[in-house]
Amino acid sequence: MSTVPAPPPPPGAAALPLPPRGPGRAAAPAAGPAAVRARLAYAWNNSPGPGWRTLRRLHDEVPRGVPVTVSRAEPGPSIAYLGLPQGEANILQLLEHQRSRTGAGPAHRTRGRTSLRHLAAGLWPDADLVVVGAQSRQLERLPTAASLTAPFRVHLVVDVPSSAEALDRQISRRERWEFRRNQRAHHWALEEDASPEAFDFFYRTMHAPTMRRRHGDRSRTENRATARHAILRHGTLMFVTAAGVRVAGVLCHWSRDRRTLTTRLLGVRDGDQRHYDEGAFKAVYHLLLRWARENGVEHVDFFGTEAFLGKGIFQWKRKFGPRVVLPPNHFSDKRIRLYVRRDTPRTRDFLVANPLLGLDPGPHGPVLVPTYFTDPTRPPRSDISARCPGLPEPRLVDLDAFLAGAAPRTGSRT
Repeated sequence: MSTVPAPPPPPGAAALPLPPRGPGRAAAPAAGPAAVRARLAYAWNNSPGPGWRTLRRLHDEVPRGVPVTVSRAEPGPSIAYLGLPQGEANILQLLEHQRSRTGAGPAHRTRGRTSLRHLAAGLWPDADLVVVGAQSRQLERLPTAASLTAPFRVHLVVDVPSSAEALDRQISRRERWEFRRNQRAHHWALEEDASPEAFDFFYRTMHAPTMRRRHGDRSRTENRATARHAILRHGTLMFVTAAGVRVAGVLCHWSRDRRTLTTRLLGVRDGDQRHYDEGAFKAVYHLLLRWARENGVEHVDFFGTEAFLGKGIFQWKRKFGPRVVLPPNHFSDKRIRLYVRRDTPRTRDFLVANPLLGLDPGPHGPVLVPTYFTDPTRPPRSDISARCPGLPEPRLVDLDAFLAGAAPRTGSRT
């Protein structure tokens, strides 16, 4: 079932509260309590509206004790995360994964509670690296020695050009070659179907099994009710088909002005690795960008990721030429600060292997700066590229100078 939505309105036109109905969209039923709860929860976590963002900021800035988790694995630096609870599920999990890639064994976690006030007083978790997740204003009260501040999350947004040739040029040559080769073999097509039946099929046979097989008990996603009543209600659903069979799909959300389409949930049929190996998962992005160009969509937001350049999803999405921006929701005011508490060879190895996007003050707001660590025996990881439209040249941080100002550990509290 395929529909072609009306093109987005020109700037200044009235925003459409709902996508237009068509063959792929059934009339929305009256919202029940579950649907209302799902929409409120989604707005609390994702709305770019200033009212929702202010409420969320005030809530997250309330002084309180915060959880602290210390992760240890041998051989490798110990890593503590404390602050906003979302960080344990994304920041700490990512850093544990990056540490495991250097040969470290299984992670062992210990948990407790602390507060930002204790950190300001010099009472630190017992770890080589300490990562604090907090509102930007809260971090202003903490020390800065031997630390680097980065965004909590970033979004990768493709500005869709008006011509097919320009879109083709902004995608990396290797990525274009692979897609064309796979397209000749599988004859993929993009099909839009935002009906409730199509959503149930997508969530049950694509998204849920994909998340389960690729992330197991650490998977992070929206539940079915939120996806159905909040995302689909203001979005659409696309499928990649091969010989008429739906093999992959993506649930997208429209901005209020319908100039930006954001990818939210993705998946392949039954979570089958074969669809990754054949390129069907990547085809979602290629075909979606082509569809966006043909339908006058100005921006496609590939959604959020952590600000570490070595993360695989960042490196792959970078091949489509996106701008890297702060999120439009409450995460735009959230930061992480990475502290080095012990200068050891393992700590240095980890820092050099994990360049990230630092934040510098700028005349029009924070500026994202690719930041690479190095020392006389550890060259910067130039093989981990940060090349994206709008990002400045990388900054090299000499670890000898960076760690010279590290304060001695004066206390431990977990």
